[in-house]
Amino acid sequence: MFEEFECLENVELSNYSTMRTGGKAKYIVFPKNVKELQKILKIIKKNKQKYCIFGNGSNILFKDEGFDGVLINLKHFNKFEVFGESVYVGAGINLFYLNQLLQKNGLSGLEWSYGIPATLGGLVVNNGGCFGYEIADFVEEVFVLKGLKVLVLNRSELEFSYRNSSLKHKYIVLSAKLKLKHENPEVIKAKMIDYLETKRKNQPCEYPSLGSIFKKINGKEILYPAKLIDNLGLKGVKIGGAEVSKKHAGFLINVGGATSRDVEALIVFLESKLAEIGVFPEREIEIL
Repeated sequence: MFEEFECLENVELSNYSTMRTGGKAKYIVFPKNVKELQKILKIIKKNKQKYCIFGNGSNILFKDEGFDGVLINLKHFNKFEVFGESVYVGAGINLFYLNQLLQKNGLSGLEWSYGIPATLGGLVVNNGGCFGYEIADFVEEVFVLKGLKVLVLNRSELEFSYRNSSLKHKYIVLSAKLKLKHENPEVIKAKMIDYLETKRKNQPCEYPSLGSIFKKINGKEILYPAKLIDNLGLKGVKIGGAEVSKKHAGFLINVGGATSRDVEALIVFLESKLAEIGVFPEREIEIL
C-alpha cells in the first residue's frame, strides 16, 4: 500500500515507545515532506484505514494488541532555520537535538525542555512544560495540515491551556515558529546541564517510562497527584513489571518485562485509590 514511501510493516511498537511496551503496528510510514504526507493521507482515506501521528512515543501507551492501522512518524520534518531571535523548527525534531542546535546558535528560552524525550510537535500539541515554563510561552506561529490543506495559525488563533491546546485531534502540526532571545552559548549550555541534572536527580530517568502519568489539578488549591500517591504510601507498588517509581510517585516505570496491560492496570489502580480520597485526576498520557 505504501511501497513508494519509507515504510515498515508489522513493527514491534516497544521499539518506538519510551515505556518499551506494546504490540505490533500494521504500518509505520515516514513521509519525507508535506507532499508525501498528503499522498499518504489520501491512501489512508481511500483504504478506510485508521491512523495516528506520533513522535518519540513518550506520551502514548501502545496497547499489547498492537495498532491495526497506520502510524505516521514525522522524523523527517526536521528543518531548523534561524531569523534573528525567531526560529522555525520542524515538528519531528527531538528536543535533545533542538536544544543543542539552539545552544550553538546562541538562542535561549527552551533550556528547561532539555531532557524531555519528546519531539517539538508533541510538545506543541500537548503544550508541554516543566519548571514553571510551557511551550505556549514561546510559540509565534504553527504550520499545520487540516485535511490536505497547509495552514499557518498565528498565536492569537491558538488556544493553549495546561497540557492541552486547540491543535489536538484537529490538525497535524508540521512546524512552528518560536520566539527566543540571544544569549551567550556557554550560559545556555550551563542552564541546559543544570535542568538535565535536576531532572535526573528527581525523576527515574534510568528506567523506561512515559513521564508524568497524571496532570496536576487546578482548583481552589493546586493538587499534585504524585504527592497524593506518595502520601497514600503507594511508591514501589507493582503490577507485573510496572512499578510506581520510588523516586517520583508521578512516574510509572518498566522495571523489566512490563506489558502495556500491566501499566494500564497500575494506572487504574492508582485512579481507584485517588478516587477513595475524592481526587479524580486527568491522565497526561494517551492509550492507543
